Amino acid sequence: MKSFEAEAMIYARSSTVWDIITDAGNFTVWASGITRIDGQVRNGGTIRIRTRTGGNRTFRLRVRQIPGEVMTWTGGLPLSLFTGVRTFTLSPQGGKTHLRVREDFSGPLIGLIGRAVPDMGQDCTGYVNAVKERAELIG
Repeated sequence: MKSFEAEAMIYARSSTVWDIITDAGNFTVWASGITRIDGQVRNGGTIRIRTRTGGNRTFRLRVRQIPGEVMTWTGGLPLSLFTGVRTFTLSPQGGKTHLRVREDFSGPLIGLIGRAVPDMGQDCTGYVNAVKERAELIG
């Protein structure tokens, strides 16, 4: 398995943070790292995204949510030969929100494909910092 993670304490309510990370219509407005998105970020939905680091590649991701608490975006190859899961976890803490974003890559082809996966640590950190900046500005 290959993993990347970032987290931050955000001085905004968890509902504000949740609204930001599920508002697909505005992902390209702020520094989310997403350059294009099709679909709605809702439980059971499918989104198609392009990212700064992914070039022209479109990622098809399945969305799962426990609203206000946790969300996952899952994609990869058939038969789970290679799977990528981005997990967003929100923990309210007295008017503030702890946001944790983790990217996990796994599957039998991780050794082969994993070498081609760029270092997502900087992307995760940039994303979390952008959410923090936006939430604190709005909230």
